[in-house]
Amino acid sequence: MLKILRDIRAVAGVTGVAVLVKRDGRAEHLFPAAFTERHTAELLKLVTAAYQRLRGFSRLYLRFDRVTVHLLNQPEYLLLITVLPDIDQEIFETVVNSKISAIARSVAGSEGARAGGPAERGADHAVIDILLAACNGTTRRTSSSLGLSRMASAWRGARDAAAAGQSALSAVDVDPAGQLSLRKGKLLTPSPATIEGLASMIEQFLDNLGTRRTDAEATFYGLLEPHRDLLERHGFFQFLCPAAGHGGHGTRAPQSAPR
Repeated sequence: MLKILRDIRAVAGVTGVAVLVKRDGRAEHLFPAAFTERHTAELLKLVTAAYQRLRGFSRLYLRFDRVTVHLLNQPEYLLLITVLPDIDQEIFETVVNSKISAIARSVAGSEGARAGGPAERGADHAVIDILLAACNGTTRRTSSSLGLSRMASAWRGARDAAAAGQSALSAVDVDPAGQLSLRKGKLLTPSPATIEGLASMIEQFLDNLGTRRTDAEATFYGLLEPHRDLLERHGFFQFLCPAAGHGGHGTRAPQSAPR
């Protein structure tokens, strides 16, 4: 892991980098010598609080006087990077994107060693974050043509309809910008019933978009493609069949996001 962090830290303008593992809260980091243990602990506490409050986000920017904190929300971990204002954004993004999968493999490998079993044991609860992040990414990428108000209304209607059949989904909150998160203090267990309820909610949301469904659907499944194996283990795409009205014969997902 430290080798990966050093590669990110080597980018001109990056002043610090840290990985926070969701499963057990442990962290590995490389910060400047000026960062005392107290400073590091306070920053990691701030990041943890932001994640617990918002959860469904894919990326946050926390701007301070001299640095910007980039916070990337991945299924298994949070990646925190502090950068200077004059950083070359293209180089920075290229390097960070090239390390995402390597960090996930490192986290999974260390979890497997600590648990003495399969490395994917800690991945189950990540499926909720993956789905919420894909929902929010779809909203951001399609809201320019539909407007945030309509997107938020479409999500609220879909959430309310799904919650009528699966009460646990009332834990999903929709803000005025159409971004989904879990209400404070609420959790969603990735049970088959919950995954089916989320599939139904997403299908209803897409239907609520009317003629713009096709574009939003392609965006949504594109965002899910890197996590297809995990989602298939939870039966997510299978649950889309009845939700989409296909009666269990074939599913829209493989057509929208082919292997």
